[in-house]
Formats: sequence, structure tokens, C-alpha cells
Amino acid sequence: MAILKMKRIEILAMLSDSKSIVDLVQQSQAVHVIDYTEESNNFYKFSTGAAVGQFDKFYNVTVSAREILNRYVPVKGGLIASFAPRPDLSVSDFHKKAQAADEILSKCYGINALYKEIQDCRVEIVRVETALEQMRPWENLDIPSSFKETASTAVFVGSMEGTLDREAILSKIAELGGDFDLDVKVTYSDKNLTCLVAICHKDDAKDVEQALRTIGYVAPSDPTKHEPKVRIARLEKEIEKCNEKIAENEEKIKTYAEFRDDIAFLEDYFVLRMDKYKALDKISMSNNIFVLRGYIPEPEVEPLQTKLEKLFDVAISVSDPDFENEDVPVALENGTIGRTMEPITEMYGTPTHDDVDPNTVMTWFYYLLFGFMLGDAGYGVIMLIVCLIVMFKYRLEPHKAKTVHYALLCSIGTIVWGALFNGWFGDLPMYIANGFNLEGVMNRTNLDFISANHLYWFLPLEHTTRFLLFAFFIGILHLGLGVAVSLYNKLRHKQILEALVQDFPNLLILAGVIPLINSQLGAGAFSENPPTKFIDDIITVASKPLYICLIAGFALVFVGPVILAIKDKKPFLKILGGFASGANDFYGAASGYIGDILSYARLLALGLCTGVIASVINQLAAMPGNPILFVIFAIFGHTINLGINLIGTYVHTNRLQYVEFFSKFYESGGLPFKPLNVKTKSFKFKEEI
Repeated sequence: MAILKMKRIEILAMLSDSKSIVDLVQQSQAVHVIDYTEESNNFYKFSTGAAVGQFDKFYNVTVSAREILNRYVPVKGGLIASFAPRPDLSVSDFHKKAQAADEILSKCYGINALYKEIQDCRVEIVRVETALEQMRPWENLDIPSSFKETASTAVFVGSMEGTLDREAILSKIAELGGDFDLDVKVTYSDKNLTCLVAICHKDDAKDVEQALRTIGYVAPSDPTKHEPKVRIARLEKEIEKCNEKIAENEEKIKTYAEFRDDIAFLEDYFVLRMDKYKALDKISMSNNIFVLRGYIPEPEVEPLQTKLEKLFDVAISVSDPDFENEDVPVALENGTIGRTMEPITEMYGTPTHDDVDPNTVMTWFYYLLFGFMLGDAGYGVIMLIVCLIVMFKYRLEPHKAKTVHYALLCSIGTIVWGALFNGWFGDLPMYIANGFNLEGVMNRTNLDFISANHLYWFLPLEHTTRFLLFAFFIGILHLGLGVAVSLYNKLRHKQILEALVQDFPNLLILAGVIPLINSQLGAGAFSENPPTKFIDDIITVASKPLYICLIAGFALVFVGPVILAIKDKKPFLKILGGFASGANDFYGAASGYIGDILSYARLLALGLCTGVIASVINQLAAMPGNPILFVIFAIFGHTINLGINLIGTYVHTNRLQYVEFFSKFYESGGLPFKPLNVKTKSFKFKEEI
């Protein structure tokens, strides 16, 4: 567990070597490049914004092309395959592939163009189908819908709302009292629309049109010059052509599948170029030389300096940064187990240089809490098997190894707690022992091996109070660790009095709360059962010293501000004010720690939730009385239960770290160390420069 010592580095070299040196720095992945804004008559900045913008445009083109290609020619694989290592690529091979960048980019443009045509065709199909839907009611009309008249008659083609027949329309016209002859033919009718053709003598055209409009007649908005079925046939042909074009372009896109790896390389290539040119934007240069500045972890200084001096004429200055006036990035160094916590900590915030690296400190409690909440050994075994398959099948890269090791430790914690609480896919062993017979399970006709030999600690569902108290005790230990880290950090910075007055009392209070909770809430929850009686015995023996700790802790909380005021030689009134502050701190400590401890009741809620749902799944699976159906339903149900509870357990375990644990000692707010590096997805460099 360590926050790496950071050094400031300045690299001065010939301007002609600038791109090569930046390439080397990028591949070393060791330097956090900073923007040096100081300019003089001799040095200036060169803007690379236009180049970065162009690379970003090309990058988006390649990403779009790859996503389109994956949509039409999916990549085979699954969860386990996603952990496969990236192929190695030498620097020389990288430069060879980079020479074909323009050719591959043109193929990406081709894929995007084909897909755009597909999208345009789909839009056109929607438009044509809308027009076709509007024309369908007129399909039986044997004259153009724009037809208006013959030599002696006027013709009205249109529609009305609702379901109407010829007699109903003529009846409505008659009610208006018009003196004219009129004939109506209904060509289509449903509950929403009636299409009709009305014919009258030319002399009556105006009166008939007025009457028709009065009863709701509407002329077509887009009348046809031919019979409607001619337009319908044309629209159907347009849809057919669009579908043919879509199918044709889809087949053309599939032919680009052979270039998938090249496109993936090009995507990474443009990311590297963007990062490189962003770094070039931060360097200072003159007509002949350039200066690159940044921060580098102390262990990386000598290897990088050796490489640079071997390949280039370069001057390198390494010095200690001014932490008071510089925003120095923070880099962490942890072991295999501690590294698994780094992504969790990064979501909360990076530690400062004065902070303690929380990763290794939080590790064991994190997996203890995770396993306690998931709490089913069967689910833990499934997770363990998946992790072991991945670990033995692939040579994991560091960032993927973090994820797998994290899941592995979570599975171990889950197996331990699940075995202690007899959770094996809920109560599945009992169903197996009774031949998947629900009645036998309910009557406990045949006990499974684990239950028969009592190979567990206790059953949470039968002893919920004991389970809750145990959750509280774990929470007290977790909070105590956080306070202890805060105490250590203050002692490390020579803040001895603050540590004794501010943190030590909190440790005493947390210790003193244990017998109080056991006696007031437990009511013999641990003493009534032999496997857990030792907990009650330990607490009972230590109860008097722990109660003294509780009283002493609250007393120190009360007088702490007064002691600090005296130490700082503050006036008498400030010392009196310290008593008021102490009273406020006394109330805050009491209410705050009660709330913190109660927050660990979520261990009970989630721990019971997993087991109860698993047992219900087993019960439902056993109802048909068929072993095959039982297996099918159980696999489906337990998969869903595992997925849902994994999410809940992950969220609430993180929440306990962030809100309860980190609040006791961790400030965060540091600048994360982000070196200029090689952020590639499709390959990794196999040789160092």
C-alpha cells in the first residue's frame, strides 16, 4: 500500500526529434505531461487543435464503420472470451500497418456510405408506406380520384368520417332539403372512414358540393391522375426497390468483414495520434529545440532516462515538485489484492499526497461485506468457477486481471459466509435429498448431508436477531478501522494531540457500544446457541472495561475542543466556547454513530433477500414434481436471482465504503496520475523502445 513518490521531469531536445521522443514517452506510459504556458521571446507554443480535430473526425468514422460491421457480421464470443488478451504488435509492424491507414480509412467511408443509403431507404420506405396506407381505401375506385366531370355531370370523389352506406348519405342530403338529383356510390367503408363518389347534373354542382361539405365531405388532398390502383402498384414497386437496395448494401457491407482487424487497428491508431498531438500542444519550442515537462513516478525515472539518452541527444532534468504550489498528480502502487480496489476508490476520488492510500486498508472488509450480503455459497461457487476458467484459459492483461481478481475474491467471501449460514442455492440440498419432492422438504423427511451433520454456524432465517446483531458488530469493526486509519494519519503528520482528542475518543465509543447493543438488543441472541455462545462470553467478560471506554470516550469528546483551545493559547472566552462546542460534538458523536451503525442493517436485508428468493425459486421449481422441469426452472430462476443480487450487493458494498468508512479518514480530491499512454483496444506493443 503506497502513494508513489513523484518527480518533476523536464526533457529538452532537438525540435527535429520531438515527435519521436513523444512517441517514446507515450509508449513508456510513465509521464503525466503538463501544459507549460510560460512563453518568451525564444519559446512559443504550437497549436495542434486542427490536427487533433481531423484525427477525431477520422476516429469517429472508423468507430461508426466498426459498429456497422459488427451489426451485420457479429463477432463470435461471450463473457469469457472478452477477457482474451490483445494480440502483440511490434513497433515495426505498427508502422507498416499505419502506412495503409488511408486505404483502410477509405473502406470505412465506404461502409458508412452504404449504411447511409440503407438508412435513407428505410426512411423512404416509411414515407411510401404512409402514402400507401392512405391509398388503400381507394383501391376499388375505377376512376382517377382527380376526376371532376363529364359532358353533362359533375363528379365528387372524397371521404367522410365514420361508417356510412349509400342510403345513410342520401338521407342526410335529403334532410338538408336540397332540390336536385344525386347518386352516391360507396367504394370503401370502415369504422373510421367512408370513401364515396357522388354524381349530379352540372347545373346542381354548387348546391350538391355545399350539401356534401355540410355533412362532412372532404376531397382528397393528393388526388391521382390515374386510377388509384396504378399509384398503389407504383408505391409497392418503390418499396420493393428500397428493400432490394437494402439487401444489396447489406451484402456489400458483409464483404468488408475481412478488414475488421484493420479497422480496429485504425481506430486505435487515431486514438494514439490524437493523444500524441494533444501532448505536442503542451510542449514549448523554439526554432531548434523543444521542452517537454511533466511528472513521473520515481521508480520510472531511471528506465526512461536511460532509453532517451541512448537514442537521442537530450538533456533531462529531474527534481522534487513543490507540493504546496503545484498540482502534482497522485500515482498508487498496490499488490495484487490491493489493486482490485483501485477502480472502487477512483469512482470516489483520488487520494491527496497527505492521504493514506485506502485500497489495501479497505480490501478485506470489502470482500467480507460483499460475501455477507450475497451470502449464498452456491452462487459463490459459480462465480469462482467462471473466474478460474478465465484465469487458466487466458494470460490476463493488468486491467482485466483487476476485474477477474476482484470477482474471485468476492466469490471466496460469498462461499465462506454462504457455508457458515448453510446457503447453497437457497435450500437446494434439501430438495435433492428428498428427490425434488416438495412435500418431503416441507416435512423435512430426509435431511441433506450438511443439515444432518450440522455443518454450518446458524441459519439467518431462523435467528434474524442474531443475524442483525452480527451485522452491527461487523459494522462497528468496519467503522473502528476507519477511525484507526484517521488516527494513524494524524500521528504520521505529527498531529498527536488532535489524534488523541478527535479520533481516540471515537474508538473508545465504538468499543463501548458493543456490550450495550448485545445486552439491550440481543436479549441472549448469541448465548442461546452453543455455536455462537463464545461471542456472548467474550462480550460479557469484557463488558465492564468496554463500558468504561464508552464513558471515557464521550467525556473526551466533550472536553476535546477545550483541550485544543488551551493548546492553541486562545483567550478565556474561546476556551468557554470550547465547552459549547464539546457539547455539540457530544451530541454529534452519539447521533452520528448510531446512524452509522444502523446503516449496517442493510447487511441483514440483502443477506436474507438472496436466500429467501433462492428458496422460493426452489419451491416453485418443485411444484410440478418433475426433476427435469425442476432443473430447467431452477437454472433460470437462480441465474436471474444471482444477476439481480450481484448488482444490489455491489452497490450497497460500495455505499458502505463511501459513506460510512471513507467519511472517517479519507478526504480524496487529489489529481489522478494520467500518463501519456497507449490506449489501444485491438493490440498491444510487444517490445519496448
